Amino acid sequence: MDVILLSEDGEPIGACPKELVHTENTALHQAFSCYLFNSQGQLLITRRALSKLTWPGVWTNSFCGHPMPEEPIEEAVRRHAAHELGARISEPSVVLPDFAYRAVDASGIVENERCPVFVATLDNELAPNPDEVMDYQWVKVQNLETSVSQTPWAFSPWVVEQLAQFSPQPAH
Repeated sequence: MDVILLSEDGEPIGACPKELVHTENTALHQAFSCYLFNSQGQLLITRRALSKLTWPGVWTNSFCGHPMPEEPIEEAVRRHAAHELGARISEPSVVLPDFAYRAVDASGIVENERCPVFVATLDNELAPNPDEVMDYQWVKVQNLETSVSQTPWAFSPWVVEQLAQFSPQPAH
């Protein structure tokens, strides 16, 4: 699968195979994050599989991913929900359209992403893909915010930065 490479102002400038883009000199590329809620208003957090290239075993938002070239980002969100969680979701709603971050994993691999943040609601039971998710929990947003503020090292850097900018709420 190719990811979309971006100019510094966020314009698409090409594509690169995903397995080649995440290096010690990662080019800016398009991604997304999604926070998924259940019908009780609880938020899904997931623990990344130990086989993940970056931040293996850390807790993160519900799921993340990369749109393919020419794929609408909302369609990519739905595709990744199905792939990573076996989830059908409501129409994703963007809450942080301009979120971007750069972070370096302990292995030296760099994440350098323009990463709009979405919220959605789960429409079925979960069936997590073990290649993506090793564990998950339904939590109250306030409990996640407290945990991230007290132990930021246990969470992905994008979640730490995202929660500094907004408080996830179910989509309406």
